[in-house]
Amino acid sequence: MKQYLTFFSLLLLASSLSANGQPGQSVRVCSLNLAPQTMLNEQGQPDGYAVKILEAIAARLNWRLSIQYYPWVRVVHLAQQGDCDIVLTVLMREDYAQYMAFPAEPILMQRNVIAVRKGSHMQYDGNMANFVRKHSIAMYRDKAINDEFQQYRDAPWANIQLTKDAETNFKMLLLNRVEAVFENDLTAIMVLKKLNQLEQVTLLHPPLNETPAYITFPKAGKLAHSTALFDKAMADFKQTQTYQALQMEYLGTSEPDSSVKQP
Repeated sequence: MKQYLTFFSLLLLASSLSANGQPGQSVRVCSLNLAPQTMLNEQGQPDGYAVKILEAIAARLNWRLSIQYYPWVRVVHLAQQGDCDIVLTVLMREDYAQYMAFPAEPILMQRNVIAVRKGSHMQYDGNMANFVRKHSIAMYRDKAINDEFQQYRDAPWANIQLTKDAETNFKMLLLNRVEAVFENDLTAIMVLKKLNQLEQVTLLHPPLNETPAYITFPKAGKLAHSTALFDKAMADFKQTQTYQALQMEYLGTSEPDSSVKQP
């Protein structure tokens, strides 16, 4: 009888852990394809800075990850419906905070910048509305910058071409079909390296904005109350050489929460 009671107690414990979003369960991860933070590699497997961080945390917490890629509009819908337990990667914005729980610390500071052809005389003085009025711009449909820009992107006077991805935007720029591309600096550098055109493009300063990017937990998902657990595991992981190596591999720096400098 004692053996049966012990076995039954273990079953109850396992059931309790699963119900509370703790170790020992599968975790659904939704993501936009956004290199080098999160992407599919040449073998079709999830890869990138945010993915590798999440995998390291999941190994510590015994989470079994299933990472799926969708357009951002679809990611938002799935998160709101509770069909995602984790979302990669999310900027700190009030609208996102309504349905996603944010950990204490971001995984990086994302800098959105203006990319122009090398030798261009265009400058950016911090007046986003003025720049959008004067120049033709390419950006992908799911691109988010900030609330100010959202007021401009659909304005009748804004010459903004929306495309399917960052690579298309930079090809348009290099072919002189647009004057500028709005993109985060890490993605811009990675795409230009892939196209072997890094030296043909300049990233203007100052950046459009600089926003912390997070691994988040949809409030309707089963890990909504796991931010403290994640924070502890992340703090421990940051002390490892593996974390430093990831920063160097994907961000080009070993400094915490840094970003690649202008090429």
